[in-house]
Amino acid sequence: MRIRTSPAKAIRLASMTAVLVLNVAALDAQGDAAAEVLAFEQQIEEAVVRGDVAFFDQATSADFSFVHGDGWTTGGKPLMSDDKAAFLKRVADKEYLVHDLDNVKVELHGDVAITYGRYVSLFVPKNRNPAAPARLNSIWFERVYAKRNGRWQFLS
Repeated sequence: MRIRTSPAKAIRLASMTAVLVLNVAALDAQGDAAAEVLAFEQQIEEAVVRGDVAFFDQATSADFSFVHGDGWTTGGKPLMSDDKAAFLKRVADKEYLVHDLDNVKVELHGDVAITYGRYVSLFVPKNRNPAAPARLNSIWFERVYAKRNGRWQFLS
């Protein structure tokens, strides 16, 4: 059985098929970019734990800022904020023994990525009382990355 259709319907059908193919390709590209951001975020966590200042320095923007939002969960103010130099000192001091990501999601907005999820950390401040135990934290976070010169950078 042969189905006949008008040229206008055939053009509409071809256009709809092309749009569908382009949308699927765009979703694949977003999936690849999201995987790339998650892998980069994991590399950052590993650099923090091993005290890799050189990696963290090149992975962060010059205007990097890190707000420790611990107090926000109870309606309070952030406990502290670090600029790039202050956070590089934390990395160098190896204050984090563990920094494990959990349930992280990625939103892509062109060359900007926002991640959110939770991390579990074992924190040992260098200026602490030696008798005080390390602090285990479970923290919900939101981070911002931008793709610059073909590579992702951690902004905030």
